[in-house]
Amino acid sequence: MLQWADVLNDKSLQNLPYKIELDAKRRIVMTPASNRHGMYQFKIGALLSRMMRDGQIINECSIETLDGVKVADVAWASEEFLKKHRCHLR
Repeated sequence: MLQWADVLNDKSLQNLPYKIELDAKRRIVMTPASNRHGMYQFKIGALLSRMMRDGQIINECSIETLDGVKVADVAWASEEFLKKHRCHLR
């Protein structure tokens, strides 16, 4: 059964111009976004950044759910979460 770690380690799936997710049956699903979608994504991230100062904004954030890995357009992560998952920028 395909796991998200398999997707991350597959060189052919890196640096794609669109996001990918795993569905409930662990199949890769590709969902290209429009330019308009990208503009809204940026605006939401900028708003979150102003409101939530003690953390980081992540665009195209992978989230493991019971139905597989989903990709949130924009997410906020606390400093505690970033440290726990070793996500800090260097």
